[in-house]
Amino acid sequence: MQNLQELILAGQTETAIREAEAALGQLPTSGFQQVIGKDLLHLQQPLTVFLNHFYTAMEQEEELDVKAIYVEMNSFTTQYDRWFIHLLAYESVARRDNLDWLTDFAGESEKSLTVTGYETLQEANKQYMQSEGYRDDQQREACELQEYLVILRFQELVKHTVAANKGKAPWADVPMFIGAHDFEDLMFILQ
Repeated sequence: MQNLQELILAGQTETAIREAEAALGQLPTSGFQQVIGKDLLHLQQPLTVFLNHFYTAMEQEEELDVKAIYVEMNSFTTQYDRWFIHLLAYESVARRDNLDWLTDFAGESEKSLTVTGYETLQEANKQYMQSEGYRDDQQREACELQEYLVILRFQELVKHTVAANKGKAPWADVPMFIGAHDFEDLMFILQ
């Protein structure tokens, strides 16, 4: 797992996805294997619209000088009813070594963008928590690998969305901090 964390922090998303999928595929079958080979790239257009609206609202309505954006997925392992993306704007660029800055945002999205395509994983997480699957070492390992893959696929989505909008949208030139709530230690910075 340590190797996966290092790959995530280094932005080596594709390599980390391959390694996590291979490891998950070797474990006994569970609902968590459903994530293997399943990306979130179908959300690229909705995320583009969401970021466009957010950036315009922050710059024009809130009159902020947006220097960084935190693209955050909710605490998906425990909030299995709805997985979503939330945006926070910062007027200064923060550092990775001290995550206290996350609470010092200048603006936030009023709405959120629902993550679709992983509903069966949401159900697998719900069953895992309700049946106390974490008491079984192999189930716990499968759940952890699935968590890494969800975060990696989320980061992949944001990276592709930003790349597709370079030179087209002003937010595509702003540093993006990409992570999931309760997984800030796996945050990837896209500059």
